[in-house]
Amino acid sequence: MPRKVGIVPHTHWDREWYAPFQRYRAQLVHLVDDLLDLLEADPSFTRFLLDGQTAVIDDYLAIRPDALDRVRALTRDRRVQVGPWMILMDEFMVSGETIVRNLQHGLTRTSELGGDAAMLVGYLPDMFGHIAQMPQLLRLAGLEHAVVWRGVPAAIDRTAFWWRAPDGSTVRAEYLYGSYSNGRDIPKDPDQLVARARGYDAELGPAALAGGDMLLMNGSDHLLPQPWLGEVVAEANDRQDDYRFVVTSLAEYARAQPTEGLPTWDGELRSGARANVLMGVASHRVDVHQLAARAERSLERYAEPLSALLLPPDQYPGVLLDVGWRQLILNSAHDSSCACSADDVVEAVRVRYQEARHVGEALTREAVRTLATTVDVPPSSTIVVNSTARDRGGVISVPLPGRGPVHLVALDDGAAVPTQLVRTTTTDEGISTIVVGQKIRWVLEMMRGPELAGARIARVEHRTLDDGRERIEEFTFHDAAPGETDLDLEATREELLALGEAGATISVRQRRAAVREVLVAPGSVPGFGWRSYRAVDGPGPSTEVRADALTLENEHVRAVVDPTDGTIAVTVDGVTVSGLNRYVDGGDGGDTYNYSPPTVDTVVDRPESVDVTVTESGPVRARIVVVAQYSLPAHAIGDERSCSARSDELVPATVVTTYELRTDERFLRVHVELDHRVRDHRLRTHFPLPTRVHGSDAECAFAVVHRGLDAEGGAHELGLPTFVSRRFVDCSGA
Repeated sequence: MPRKVGIVPHTHWDREWYAPFQRYRAQLVHLVDDLLDLLEADPSFTRFLLDGQTAVIDDYLAIRPDALDRVRALTRDRRVQVGPWMILMDEFMVSGETIVRNLQHGLTRTSELGGDAAMLVGYLPDMFGHIAQMPQLLRLAGLEHAVVWRGVPAAIDRTAFWWRAPDGSTVRAEYLYGSYSNGRDIPKDPDQLVARARGYDAELGPAALAGGDMLLMNGSDHLLPQPWLGEVVAEANDRQDDYRFVVTSLAEYARAQPTEGLPTWDGELRSGARANVLMGVASHRVDVHQLAARAERSLERYAEPLSALLLPPDQYPGVLLDVGWRQLILNSAHDSSCACSADDVVEAVRVRYQEARHVGEALTREAVRTLATTVDVPPSSTIVVNSTARDRGGVISVPLPGRGPVHLVALDDGAAVPTQLVRTTTTDEGISTIVVGQKIRWVLEMMRGPELAGARIARVEHRTLDDGRERIEEFTFHDAAPGETDLDLEATREELLALGEAGATISVRQRRAAVREVLVAPGSVPGFGWRSYRAVDGPGPSTEVRADALTLENEHVRAVVDPTDGTIAVTVDGVTVSGLNRYVDGGDGGDTYNYSPPTVDTVVDRPESVDVTVTESGPVRARIVVVAQYSLPAHAIGDERSCSARSDELVPATVVTTYELRTDERFLRVHVELDHRVRDHRLRTHFPLPTRVHGSDAECAFAVVHRGLDAEGGAHELGLPTFVSRRFVDCSGA
């Protein structure tokens, strides 16, 4: 019986990578134009996979909206496979919720395009490794099969295996032996196609499944379909009986493959044994990863729950939330979220993350403002809202008018809460402009709009200045302090209008009243609830948070800075660990994907000088700032692929570390600022552990994952045992 060879024609479409999105889209439009013509003209070209992501279709239809009916007809006939994802994301660089929304958006769009013709296969061809809970997410979405390439460990010795999530959910995973390009460039000659199949058969060897077929993925990055595929397949089948070639889809292929006797793999796929998983992307372009976290938190943790909690159903901002989520999902693409693309692409990624955050922040403000205008509390109250399901406390920053000590008192039980005055400001911020003649109408509009109408103005000063060159009519608007009465500005508007009509030069300035920035520890706030507080002049209750010279201390933690190297010793529950947070700079000849150690390295792990300053000493927050001066090698010696050593030329480097302790927290916060002035290097922080460990536990998407001390690498990638996490890593209780 001939061995069946499934051929899946496809293109792998990176939406942006070494070229920006719009340049790639210009190529995409030509590709899909040709693809539609080909499929409609040649019935023997029965299938084509558009990379398992609906963004490819939407990007095309944005330019060719008149092609929608053609696309729908081909997807309904299952000749074009779309979905299940909106974008082929990186699973470790984004939150679990972003992955879920990606799948939801993809399945919804797939249904719109092709009815029930969605490709119900978890297509994961080029992600830089896979999270442990992916089988559970796929099963919850109704998908029983996955297709993977990167990350499969050496222990998997077949082209398929059972992949099991921590919760026990299992999918059958087809391993793309040789990558998603193992069948690219199918020759026009049928004899050569047969020879190609015979060579791949030999390459598989014992990895091939007994009773199973062979899978050739006919495509690669941004490749056009090969129009002769249907013809050469038919001719090859006519000429021999060893192999039967079939143009198919992944769903059809996977359903027909054996399920008995497959090995099982539990948890995440992070091995570089056969394919690079690009282990260095997590620490590259940290600014992008920080923007991602802020944007996801803005939508997930604030805007959505607070809008659902505080707004009437008919005011729920679903469309705006979709705008924010679309930006997050598009950015989750593996080459985008990993920030391993060209600089133009990274800048576009940064903009999308910021736009998503802006949506979240705007909707959060609207939801909280709705609460503030409807809840029955005195007008000057401060309302603290908890957007999470569990009761929680913490520290918040609140602006309060006035000067001098102040604290907050809870309205529900009358308890005073710890409050710390950080600073008092009184500035000339706001409107500060010079206008001439009729342009004064701009200022008059501001006085009727939010710029000045949103403030309480107590008085207006008008004086005439003459600097020898021109005469200036200066108006200064003073914000009302507590207890002052608002001023009716109508007479001032008339005076300004008269001066403008006379062609005068007018300077307008707003002087703001004193505002105190205070930190408040409001106590426990109910889950999905709120508490209200009023401001009372005078100091509030004290806490155990304090800073003195080199020491930070609260109810649970004591931290002492070493003035010789800037590291810190932390004591919790009677256990002290010293030498924490040591900065270690070494050479790196790698790229934006991987670390490449120099043959001879120069490691710098001690500063030349250290300056320690206490900047805040409680009662809510205490801070010590450590400024350390280093001299680092300016660059590595070698070519763009590797480096042999580091240069003797040294450049100064300043690292500013803020150690922070808050009331009732059982951990120390560390904030680091530095200006990278050296090339071809990596900067790490070292944390000695109190006892020897055999691994670590870290939060990832919907799971806590255990990792060992080693990472599996391969011939082309060093197994680097530094792993991606979400909110915490736990080692030996540290």
